[in-house]
Amino acid sequence: MSSFLHPIPFESAVELPRFQTKNGEQAIELNRILYLSAQGNYTRFHLDGGETVVTSHSLSIYARLLEQRGFVRVHKSHLLNREFLKHCRIQKSQWLVLPDRQTLEIARRRRAKLKKTVAAL
Repeated sequence: MSSFLHPIPFESAVELPRFQTKNGEQAIELNRILYLSAQGNYTRFHLDGGETVVTSHSLSIYARLLEQRGFVRVHKSHLLNREFLKHCRIQKSQWLVLPDRQTLEIARRRRAKLKKTVAAL
């Protein structure tokens, strides 16, 4: 589990999601994040390579930070990396199918905006 944890230079760590570990504060590089999912008041980061990290902050906290960095809120429970969106497909206008065949629900009110975002890629 500690393979994704590594020190990030201070300048870039200011803008990256950070969390406490027993080894001190760590950051996750944005290009490693595929998507984030809410689990109550916790957030699960889904990283490349199948790794996951659970943090004790709500998804809304990360959404405020990451939507400015190219992440797209597709549902109240999911925040997707726009770069990863290129490899996904929308199925029946309500599901986003990831390359690993996992599906994320698309909120009804976010469908039109998501379709425009996909078309612009």
